[in-house]
Amino acid sequence: MTSVRVFWALVFVAMLPGGARADGGAPEKVSIPAGPRWKVLSRFAEGDSYYSVVDEGGAKLLRARYRPGRDTVILYAELDLPGHFRTLRWRWRVHKFPEGADEAIEGRRDSAGAVYVYFEATVRKYVLKYVWSVKHPPGFNFRGNNSRLFQKIHLVVKDGPPAATEEWRLASAPLDEDFHRYFGADVDVPSIVGLGVLTDGDGTNTEVIADYADFELER
Repeated sequence: MTSVRVFWALVFVAMLPGGARADGGAPEKVSIPAGPRWKVLSRFAEGDSYYSVVDEGGAKLLRARYRPGRDTVILYAELDLPGHFRTLRWRWRVHKFPEGADEAIEGRRDSAGAVYVYFEATVRKYVLKYVWSVKHPPGFNFRGNNSRLFQKIHLVVKDGPPAATEEWRLASAPLDEDFHRYFGADVDVPSIVGLGVLTDGDGTNTEVIADYADFELER
């Protein structure tokens, strides 16, 4: 009888929607789809958004279309999710790259795509910024020039240099591993409070177009 009960318990768990847990706890995976949750980050509130939600074959994606002369804005999804997440996954695709961009040089710090992960612990804030670079290979990284005492920002190249446009690529970020690597092994990983995306061409004065889709956090 024990084996029968175990069998039906496994069947029940497999039928739970969205990766939900049988014990009623938080799901193992959480999707953050394109939609109204994504808004211009408040500190860029005066700038017009150049992001839109696009339907492609029944699936929704975020499209960024930066044109020269516009103010740069970050699109942000505020999160209020219990528990701790170890991995972030998403897809992105570039239609137009910023010409002559280099994230490490003042005045040319444009990226075809950037995904921000915002952490907050009491008074301290931490940001991991994953970028698709036209200059640097994956793994290139440095502390953000706008880091300060209570807010640390670290940039990590996740994709690049580009080989082609119009091609979807999968990306995955080991959040715990990266957090400890760039902010200190002795620092506890705080809660994630939001995700952001940025496509910009203000430094190089070029048009840049990119898509983002299928954001998923995994515990």
